[in-house]
Amino acid sequence: MSKKKSKKTPKTDGSSLFEPESIMKFQEMPLDVAVKMFKESGIYVSDEETSEILSLFHTLTKITIKEFLLNKD
Repeated sequence: MSKKKSKKTPKTDGSSLFEPESIMKFQEMPLDVAVKMFKESGIYVSDEETSEILSLFHTLTKITIKEFLLNKD
């Protein structure tokens, strides 16, 4: 009796492989500029906190662009 071969499907879909940097270059905001902008807005955060905020913004930007470009609706 022959064994059925199961069709292997990739564990990740193609959308997770897409990186926005492949079609555009991102330039991160310098830390000192971000700190200055926060202070001018009345928000006082440390350099470490500013760095974390910038990292979050960078990640959210990449996700937003990825979702926008891959949206098939």
